[in-house]
Order: sequence, then structure tokens, then C-alpha cells
Amino acid sequence: MDTQAYLVRQSRSVDPIEAAVADNCRFDERASAARWQQFLEILEQVLEDPEDLVPGDWAEANTKHLDQYVAGPKVSVPDAFLAINRDAWLTGIGNNPNQSLVRIESLTRALNNAQLSLEALRDILTRADSGRDSDAQKAADSFFSSWSSARDGRPAFAAFYDEVKEEADADDWPHALRDRLGLGHYGTDGGAPMPVALMRYRLAEVISAQADAKLPIAAALPTVLDGGMHEFFFPVPREETYGATLHLLPEQADTLTCEIIHCRIEYTRPHLWKLGWIHQPHACKDAQLQDARDLHLIALQDASGRDDFGEPMQGRT
Repeated sequence: MDTQAYLVRQSRSVDPIEAAVADNCRFDERASAARWQQFLEILEQVLEDPEDLVPGDWAEANTKHLDQYVAGPKVSVPDAFLAINRDAWLTGIGNNPNQSLVRIESLTRALNNAQLSLEALRDILTRADSGRDSDAQKAADSFFSSWSSARDGRPAFAAFYDEVKEEADADDWPHALRDRLGLGHYGTDGGAPMPVALMRYRLAEVISAQADAKLPIAAALPTVLDGGMHEFFFPVPREETYGATLHLLPEQADTLTCEIIHCRIEYTRPHLWKLGWIHQPHACKDAQLQDARDLHLIALQDASGRDDFGEPMQGRT
């Protein structure tokens, strides 16, 4: 099973999504050899013919790998925060504990489990925040308890609020932040609108969760093995301190927004900052995806001084 030959071949695919996924695996310089070996062992198990590796096999292996090593039960520890991922650890992340982090959470499953609409949740939280409605307070507590029980232990992808303040404070923050943070799987493409929550919390809370769980580290750079086997992820050169999100507005894809993954925290009412809807598709598709990834690559090469990092998608043969 020659996986490198497979990835090179896939990187020349006429399907830009297949090519992008292959590139992410080829370019990643942080995922350790030991982590890749775990993935390859799973890949060998799903292959019917070792000489006929196809994208479906790679995708199936990725799903199984995520289930086993990344997105386990909430009490499990993802590989990102274990010694096997030491090369990607962020050891100085606690130097500014009052720094705020933000992330967008889809509320589709949480609302369905609670049998609530987004408007009903908004009303409950408004009444609970008044401090004069004990029933609303109980309903709010029940929602967060149910949500917590349903969440698994996967690392949380987050950005620094100070860096994305303009988008986070915008009236249309769901789409502005969706695009800035490269959340391409949060595009409707004619589907149902997605209810989302903007979470905001201090880094100190992440450090506290690390201590409570007795983890060796609280945060790491995202790698392709932490959930990045999709076209909107882009690994960074080993010289970079943080990950860098791919802006979904192709003309702004040279905007490098710092991204980290951190250990799970238990959400409570103060963490939920805003509620909203994502109902518009993003623009990063097909040829626009190729343009965005190439512009992003140039920005990464310039920032790291690494002209040898990666390979442009345009002009490949």
C-alpha cells in the first residue's frame, strides 16, 4: 500500500475537493509519525484490496480514526493532548489567561434533543437572565445539562476574540465569522438554515479544565488528523506558532487568522454570547476553492519564509 503515491495521484484529481484533502495530508508537518501509523493501521483494516486504494477507503479510515482517537466520549482524552502529539502542543498558551476565545457551535442537535426552537431558547435565556423567573432558570439549566451530555470529547477549534473582533461584533456575525474561520461545512447550499451559537470564554477556563482532567497540555495546533480531512482546512508550516484558518471569501484568503484546538470545557450560560442563523452559502467552491487555497498558501509561505512549503493547485499536471 503506497499511500504517498496515492496522495500525489489524488492531488492531481480534477475534483478540487479530493485534491485539497490529499494536499492537506501531504503538507501537514505537525502530525507525528506515530499518529500517522495509527491512521494507516485503520486504513489497512478497511481496504479490500491494498493495491486499489480509493478516496472512499481513505474517508472511511478517517471516520474510524476520528471515532477512536479524536472524538471519543466526553471523558476520553483525544490524541491532540497526549504525548503522541507533542510536536503540535502549544506549551506557552497559558501566558495570557485573560485572553478571550470564540467559536461557533451548531445548535441543531442540541435544540432537537431539547425539543426547542432557537426562538424558544432565546426567550428562555432572556427570562432566566432577568433573575425573576425560576422556571426559565430551570429550563436554561436543563438545556445546558442536556447539551453537555450529548457533546463528545473532541478538541474544540477556537480563535482569539481580539483578532476576529470586527466579525464577532458585526450584526451579521454568523456569516462573517463562518467565512473568517473557514467553517465551510456550515454552508446551507439550499438546505435548511442552521441555528448557531457564538461561544466566548477566557483561556483561563481552558487551563482550569486541563487541570481538572489532569491533561499534560491544554491546547495544540490543529493537524489534518484532528478533523482536517476536508477541503477547508489548511495545515501550516512547522515554523508557525498557531494554525491559520482558510477565509471562505476567496479574495480574502491571504488573511491568516490564528486558530488553536483546546481541551473540552463544560458550557454554562455565561459562555453563550449570541444566537443566530446561518442561512446563506459561502463562495469557496470549485475554482474559487482552488484560488482561495493558492492565495492562502502564498500568505503562509511569506509568513514563514518557506517558499518550499506546499504546492499551488493551479497549473498542476
